[in-house]
Amino acid sequence: MKLSLKDRDWGVFFLDDLFDIYSTSSSIDRNKLNAKSGRFPYITRTDKNNGYDDFVQIQAEKYKIDKANVITVGLDTQTVFYQPYPFYTGQNIQILSSEELNKYIALYLIPLISIQMTKFNWGGNGATLSRLKRSKILLPITPQGKPDYPFMEAFMRQKEKEKKEVYKYFIQKRYSEIKDVRIIPLSEKEWGEYKIGDLFILEQGKSKGLNHLQKTTHGISYLGATNNNNAVLTFVEMSENLVQRGNCIAFIRNGEGSMGYSVYKEEDFIATSDISVGYNEHLNRYNGLFITTIADKVRGKYNFGYKRSGERLAKEVLRLPTNSKGEPDYNYMEQYMKLQEYKKLKEYLSLSNEYLSH
Repeated sequence: MKLSLKDRDWGVFFLDDLFDIYSTSSSIDRNKLNAKSGRFPYITRTDKNNGYDDFVQIQAEKYKIDKANVITVGLDTQTVFYQPYPFYTGQNIQILSSEELNKYIALYLIPLISIQMTKFNWGGNGATLSRLKRSKILLPITPQGKPDYPFMEAFMRQKEKEKKEVYKYFIQKRYSEIKDVRIIPLSEKEWGEYKIGDLFILEQGKSKGLNHLQKTTHGISYLGATNNNNAVLTFVEMSENLVQRGNCIAFIRNGEGSMGYSVYKEEDFIATSDISVGYNEHLNRYNGLFITTIADKVRGKYNFGYKRSGERLAKEVLRLPTNSKGEPDYNYMEQYMKLQEYKKLKEYLSLSNEYLSH
C-alpha cells in the first residue's frame, strides 16, 4: 500500500529533543588545511555538492575527524546536509547526531530543518547554537506520541523507488530516440578557424540587474555571470521587452570565475548585460554544445584587468570541423554530439538496471 502523509498524526519537537547538537570536532581553516588529495570529505558552509569543498588526507592529530551518519548545519549560510562518511569541516559547522538516524530518515528531516534555518539572518536574529537547539519541526508520530522513524524511513524509500523508475523511463526513452551514428573520428576531420563575430549575430543582454525584476519559482530563467546551472542565476517574472529567444549561445563577458565561459540555451530567457547572445541559423542543441565546449577553451585569457568586451568577443577565433566548402561543418558537429549522447545513454541504462535492483 502506498504511504501517504495525509493519514498520519503529527507532533511538534524541538531539535534539541531529537538530536545531540554540538560543534564540529575538527573546524579547520582552509589556510591551515593539509590539502593533499585524499579520501575524507572536507565540509564547509557551501550550499553545493553536499557541503563538500574538497577531499583530503588525515589531518594533524589536534584536528579530530568527525564521525559518519550525522547531519551538518552551516549556521550562517543555512546549509543542511547528511554526511554518510567520516569527514573534516571548516569553521562554524554544527553537528546533529542521533542513534535513530540513517540516510533515509536524514533525507526526510533535512528539508524540515532547512525551512527552520531560513528564519536566521545576519542581523539580530542571527543563527546561534542555542537558537538552533530551540528550533521546532513537525513530524509524524506513533500512538505513543514519539517520532515515527520507521514511517519516515519507509516513506523516503518509497520516494526513492519512484524517482528511480522515472529516471529509468527517461533514459530508455532518450536511448530509443537517438541512433548509433557512424562518423569519422575528430582526428581525421579537417578543421578551420572562424571568428565568433563572423559565425554569430551578437546581441547584448537587456537586463540592467535583478533589482529591476521580480523573482519567482516558476518564471523565466535569468542568466548572469555564473558558470553553474547553465548560467541560470534564478527565475523571474516575465518581462517581454527583456526576453531573448532561445536556440542560441550565451557568452559570459564578466564575473569572477565565469568570465570566458559560454552556454547553449534552448529556451527563451532574460540575460544581464554582462552576457552577449549569439544567433546562427544552423545552430541546434547538439552542435551548440560542441561549439560551447570549444569556446570555453578561451576563458583563461581574461581577467579583471583584461575583460571580455563585446569587441574582443567578436574577434575570438574558434577552431571547428570544416566541410568541403571551407565552412563550419555543423552537421558533423551535431552527429558527433549525438554519438556521445548515445554512448552515455547506453552506459546510464546499464547502470540504472543495476541501481534499480538494489
